Amino acid sequence: MKRLLSFSGWKLHWKFFFIFFTLVLVPIFAFSLYIYSEANQAIQLQAVNNTRGHLEKIDQNISAFTSDIEDISSYMIYSEDIRSFLRTEESPGNRTYLNDMERRITGFTTFHLTSKFYLHSISLSSVNGHHLDMGTPLKENQEDVWKVKAEEFAGKPYWSDAYKIRDAWGRDRKVVSLFRVINDVNNVSLPLGMVTIRFDALKFYELIDTDFKNLETMFVLNHHGQVVMHPDEDMIGKPYPDENIVKAIIRNGDKNSTLQYERDDVNYTIVTQPVAGADLVILGAVNEKSVAEGITSIQQSILIMMIALTLFGLLAIFGFYYFNIRRIRELTRETRQLERGDFSANVSVGSSDEIGLLGMRFNKMVERLRYLIDNEYKMELRNRESELKLLQSQINPHFLYNTLDMIRWTARLEKAMETSKLIEQLSKMFRISLNRGKPWITLKDELTYSQGYLDLQKRRLGKKLQYTLYCDHAAMGSIMLKQTIQPLIENSLHHGFENMRTERKIYIRCFRDDQDLVIDVLDNGKGFGEGTTMESIQSGYALKNIQDRLLIAFGSRASLTIEDKPSPGAWVRVRFPYLETEEEIEVWKSAGE
Repeated sequence: MKRLLSFSGWKLHWKFFFIFFTLVLVPIFAFSLYIYSEANQAIQLQAVNNTRGHLEKIDQNISAFTSDIEDISSYMIYSEDIRSFLRTEESPGNRTYLNDMERRITGFTTFHLTSKFYLHSISLSSVNGHHLDMGTPLKENQEDVWKVKAEEFAGKPYWSDAYKIRDAWGRDRKVVSLFRVINDVNNVSLPLGMVTIRFDALKFYELIDTDFKNLETMFVLNHHGQVVMHPDEDMIGKPYPDENIVKAIIRNGDKNSTLQYERDDVNYTIVTQPVAGADLVILGAVNEKSVAEGITSIQQSILIMMIALTLFGLLAIFGFYYFNIRRIRELTRETRQLERGDFSANVSVGSSDEIGLLGMRFNKMVERLRYLIDNEYKMELRNRESELKLLQSQINPHFLYNTLDMIRWTARLEKAMETSKLIEQLSKMFRISLNRGKPWITLKDELTYSQGYLDLQKRRLGKKLQYTLYCDHAAMGSIMLKQTIQPLIENSLHHGFENMRTERKIYIRCFRDDQDLVIDVLDNGKGFGEGTTMESIQSGYALKNIQDRLLIAFGSRASLTIEDKPSPGAWVRVRFPYLETEEEIEVWKSAGE
């Protein structure tokens, strides 16, 4: 940790990178982000102000249109024809008079319905029970609740929320209606009937909406948060989807406000504008990302500046790398080559600076190591091979004495022909054992040698001995130390079955495990008894001999272990590297393994 915090302990390229990033790139990025942030804030503020001005114009349009509709209702209040129509009772005698009144009223309303395309229909209903619909004929409506509230206003205009109606052709429409009680002019407390003026919410939205590039979407809500007008007709009459915005509108009342809103990882600025004289609020959403497109030219200038300065920095890094880091990497690469045992490593020296002096000393060190390898290390290898051959030769007389003793007893019990077969079998074993004085043998020949030994033992023991040899075909060509398996078999016969009259069973299996060859020898004898694995190996001549030979030949990559066996008996496992040719063994030795 202290070394990481100490600048003097850093490598050269890290020092240069640190200086470059700290004094060049970091100030560039910080300054660029500051400029971009300030420009973005200015653009966003301007967009909000422009949006508020746009909503104020929409507010004026809504106020003007609603005022026109209220003026229509006011005219109908003072119209003598309409008052006469409402006062006249429905009867056969009055039908002619009512028809005449209906034609006059229809003429007046038809003018307004045709000149104002957003108007849907107008209805008159009297307290006497007769009714007059003008415009689009209705089939179903849900206006009773609004009429009750309009009656409470006693002649004042009452605007409903958005609701759905169905015309005579079965089409559904979302409308907003003006309900107004028509009182007698001479007795204002006496209601004559009610007028209902409906306008199509979707068409009215198209009328008041104007093209404004910063405004992504616009809602007209009532103060309860219900959508009154919107281009999506399915949303009309439903609560605004974000409860937090609705709560803020209710909390602010008749005050305009600016709110922040996020949807689908996009940030919006919500601007609200209450409609004067109506229970409505205009809500406009400004997409901050689209507003930020207004500073594209500034972003491009910042980007060009950053690219130019970064290129200059990269040229500086390349120069430093070429004149310094490249030579250090070459020295590192040659050092790695030396670690792999290749003593032809050499560093080109083209200058007399610190890196050049380091390269010269490296070359001298390689020369010194090559001399030591040629004169001392190879001598040590020869000594180890001599020790290996000495240990291997110790086991041959031991086997020879036991085999000849077995043949002697067989000759007493059988005729000379059988004895000759046994001697022939023994000679084959001697030929494999000698192997022209080489310590290495293929697994196939080692198994042939072991099978010959087992055949000789079966001649002596008969049915008391049963054995099985199994070998993975892919491992048959492996190179190994000769007389590795036979001593383990002999150890089972002379020690594992001592003083036991049960049937002797020996199982040998050989297989490849990744980069290793594994040999298992199992029997059903009395096992190793109590004691650690190391104690069992050290106490036996055969196991100790095999272990020493394996360690000399393969080092720590080889092992001889005593495994746990669930059933009675012993299980010895030998593991060493899988090699197929003697050339691989030489490469193994030269690599220092």
